[in-house]
Parts: sequence; C-alpha cells; structure tokens
Amino acid sequence: MRHLMDLLNLFSSMLNQAALNSPVDVRASDDIDKVLLALEKQVKSGGRNDEPKDLQIEAVRRFWKTGHVETLREARLVAFGLAVTPWDDRRSLMEDKRLFGSALDAVDAWQGAPRQYRKCFQGLVRSYFDYDGMGRSTPDVGKVNWRQLRDYLNSNAASIRDASLNPDWVSCTLSNTGLFTEEPCAAYGPDLLAGNSDLVGDIRKLLGISDGSWFTRELIIAQIRQATQLGDQAFHAAVSGLLRLLGGNEVLRDRGLQILLDRYALIPQPPQHPSLRDYAVTCWGNPWLPSNQDRWGGVQTAARQMVSNWLKLEFIELFFTKLAQDGLSDTRRVKFWAKYVPAIEEIHFALGPHAMYSRERDFVELRDKLKGLIVPLQDNIAANNAFIMTMGDLVAVEFSGASNAFYGYNVKNRMPFDLTQPVRTPVNGQNSLKNSSRALYLRHQDNVLGFNGWEGRFQDELRTKFNIRPGVTSPQRVVVERQWNDAPAPPHPKSPQTPLFAARTLAPAASTRPMPRTFTTPAPVPKSTAPAFATDQSAPFAPDLPFTMDNLREVCMRIGASVQDRSDRGGALWVMAPAHIPHIRELLTNWGFKFTIGKGWWKKIE
Repeated sequence: MRHLMDLLNLFSSMLNQAALNSPVDVRASDDIDKVLLALEKQVKSGGRNDEPKDLQIEAVRRFWKTGHVETLREARLVAFGLAVTPWDDRRSLMEDKRLFGSALDAVDAWQGAPRQYRKCFQGLVRSYFDYDGMGRSTPDVGKVNWRQLRDYLNSNAASIRDASLNPDWVSCTLSNTGLFTEEPCAAYGPDLLAGNSDLVGDIRKLLGISDGSWFTRELIIAQIRQATQLGDQAFHAAVSGLLRLLGGNEVLRDRGLQILLDRYALIPQPPQHPSLRDYAVTCWGNPWLPSNQDRWGGVQTAARQMVSNWLKLEFIELFFTKLAQDGLSDTRRVKFWAKYVPAIEEIHFALGPHAMYSRERDFVELRDKLKGLIVPLQDNIAANNAFIMTMGDLVAVEFSGASNAFYGYNVKNRMPFDLTQPVRTPVNGQNSLKNSSRALYLRHQDNVLGFNGWEGRFQDELRTKFNIRPGVTSPQRVVVERQWNDAPAPPHPKSPQTPLFAARTLAPAASTRPMPRTFTTPAPVPKSTAPAFATDQSAPFAPDLPFTMDNLREVCMRIGASVQDRSDRGGALWVMAPAHIPHIRELLTNWGFKFTIGKGWWKKIE
C-alpha cells in the first residue's frame, strides 16, 4: 500500500512538471489533491466496517450446522453475524452458549496474524454494539455471552495492532478500550454534557455503531451521571435538557429518571421543578398511590416525598384556581394550604357534574392528571367541587365556593362518607361531605373571635385540636378504618369450623386452595340492626397465624370484612377491614398488609 502511495505521488509530480513545460496554458487545479486525500483516507480507515446482511445470515446458517469455519472470510462473516437471527424465530449465536464459544474459538485461531485477526475482531466489535446485552427482555444466556464478548474484546484488543500499518478504526479501538468495560460510556459524559460530540461521532463512524445500538442509550445515562456531579444550581439548570434526552424509551427513562430524582432531592430545600415533576408523574403515576408503589420503588424515600409535595401543591393551586366556583381564583386559600403540604398525606377530589363529565379539553386533561383521586360529587350546583385532605387524624374538606364552610372530621370517629362511592352535600344526607358529626366547622370570614383574618383562626384550630402545624409533617397517629354510617357491612354467620381465636387453629401455611377473584359487596342494612363489623372482631387472633388465602378468607368472614383480589390485573389484594382494633391490625400487619385510609388494607401478591 505504501508503494502505491509513492507511485501516486510520483505521478502527481510528473503532471505538475508537464504542466510547467507545456506550450498550452494549463489552469491550476487541486482535483488530484482531493483524489489523493480520499484514497489516503480510505487506506487509513481500513475499508468498510460492515458486511452485507444476507452474507452474514448464510455464513451463520452454515456455522450453525457445522460448528466450524473453513476460511478467514467465513470467520469474519460469522463474527459480524453473532447478533443476527438467521431464521424467523429469535435464535442467534449470541444466545447459544455452545455455538457462541465455538465462534470465539474460530476467531481466536487467527490471533497470531494481526492483519487477519483484526478482520474478525472488527466483526466482534460490531456484534458487541449491535446486541443489547443490558436490555430488560434479553435472556440470561444472551447477557452472559455478551459480557464474555466484552471481556474478550478488552483482553485481546492489543492483538490487532500491526507493527507497520494500522487503520484508523484500529487506533480508535486501542484509544478507547474503556468501551469494553462495565461502564462503557462513562469517559464521554463530560464532553457530551458540555455539547462536544466530535469524539463520540468519530467512534460511531469508525466502529460502525448504529443509532439503534445500546450505545446511544448508555451515552445519555453517562451524561446524566456526569450532571449529578455538578453543583446544585448547575444541576438544576441542566435537568430540563436531560429530560428531553430521555424521551419515551422506557428502559432509558426509568434509569435516567431515578438518577435525576435522587440527585435533585439532595438539594437543600429543593425548588419545585415543574418539568421534572410532570415527567415523573407521567411516567410512574401519583407517588403516594399504593397502585404505583412498584414504579416508584427504585427512588430514595426523600425523592418520592419531594415529588409528592410538589404534586400536592399543584393540586391545591389547581383546585382553588381551575375548579374555583365562578372561575374566580382564591389565592388566599392557596397560600394558606400550601403551608400545610408537608402535613398532607392523602388528597381526593370530589368533582361536580361539570368538571366530572365536561368534554372540554382542559377538563379532560384535568381528569387524566387526577386519575385515581376522583370521586363523583352529586350536587344540584354543577360547578361545585370538593377537596378532601388527610392530615394526621384530620380529614379536611374544602369546597370550591368560598361561601361554603370548611368541614373537618376526626378519623377516630365514624366517618359520614365513603370516598369509594359518589358523595353529596346536603347536611346529614346519605354519604354527604357535610355532617353534624364534624370536629371542625369554620367559615372563611375575617374578624371573627379576635382573629383579623380567617387564616389565623384556621391555624389555631388545626394546632390546638389536631396538633397540625404549617411546614411540619403530620404527627404519628394510630390509623383507623373509616366506619361508614350509611352502609355498614352486615355480620356473617359464624362458621362451624374450629374457632379462630386460639393459636394455630386455621389451615396450615402449605394450603394453596385458590381464593375467588370476585366478591359481592354486602347490601346495606339499618345501622340499628348490625354493627359495622361482626362481633367476633372483639376476640384476639393468634399473631403468629400463617398467611394463606384460606386463613385470610376465614378471618374476613368472621369479622364481616370483604376481600377484593386485583392481582390478576396488576393490582393488589385488598381487605376492607378496620385498623382501629389492635389484634386485627397486628395480624394483617404481620401478613405484610399496609393500610390506606378510606380504602382498607392492601398487599401486593407476587
């Protein structure tokens, strides 16, 4: 090749001399120089970094049958084709333990001759970037083989160096052996974050890395990890751009979002970041809903609480502005309740007919944002809405119209409404949000009882009666089930089986008898004829009783509680039982259940 370049240079010199001695005027031209540069560049690049797909498939099929290769050309095609699927199914050499090892052996046979060996090595590099060895759906054998290929490339890269001539892709490989490590893209994070992609662009071009390679995904993660090393202010400024990089790829999205949230939560008193909040909620849903627990399980508790507080603040602003009666924003109530965001544990919206059923774009988007938090409000005033907050032992109800009084209920008492059913507003009506059993009844009126503004009186009542203070998390409480006045569950007849209340009297843990997945809600009965739950709830259960579906069903039957198994739809196993009775609370807690006010006990079934 060097002899060829010398001849071309000699030819160029002769042409220049002929032009000087020619009687004909010859105009100067640099076209030959461009040709020379192109030829030199092609020589340095080492030729093409790919092979036709059909030839790869043919070579892989032959190798699949014989288990060996006859020529260097065959070895190169097999090396390029480790990730191809030569048939209609998923089968590939990368996902076959025996054939994958044989393929590496076939390539390894050429290692003593650098110029021949690197023809095959180039194919291995291409297969390494083509196969997603870190993908969620990648089978274990593929992941193992991919890691073995990565280690092989790292260990044997030096063998592609020739003493006299090395194409550019060889130099690129030898200068970037970090590509074949557990953090293949870490070295490029700083440049990419600074907006410099020249080096990565050269690597892509010389090694033939496609846009669909896992390399693209890991480059984005590398930028995000690099951004986490920035100072708080610089990191805050970089978040929006990094979210745009994440896009809609689910694997990339979840990993990147987790890193961003955990880092952002480390900022002292982190300022609200609407883009980060909206992206997180769009991807994983409401962070405090039990149904979204698994999605949010990868982030730190502080990050989850941070987004929860942001979302609660957004909901407060939304209710007193978008859902305000007559469309008049109530900024005073926004400012007041915003101070109590850390104390708010749960939020629900009771939407009147207009907000609940309007097809206007704003309301359609609103209902989508509030998914899982909505209950219908059946009211004669279509624009009326209600906002229900749980803080410690207080369930607070605000209405969209400021003329409506604020109602507060103590969860230790019987609750007059059930948020799993449509609610109403007539005082003491069926399932009404307004009931004389309230613990607080406050109007938004100034200059009452010596308080200049209603805010002062509200704050004093919350502090003195419920120990709820602005900016402070709600005090620890003993959680109790809301016992609905209007629809108590009737008692079930006692089973003739062995009593529940002695230790180890139910079915053993080995029992696997299936639990029915559909249950009938008991019909309401007058509260004068039946308690909210059967009288057997007063007797203690054995705390070490093993959890089985049979035991759960028997316990629920004895206490008059219902069960809803939503695990077949990706949901949880729910038990509609009280939490204020110690032995019931202890038993269900030991069984791994958690309690949500207004809904009941729940547990994820794997």
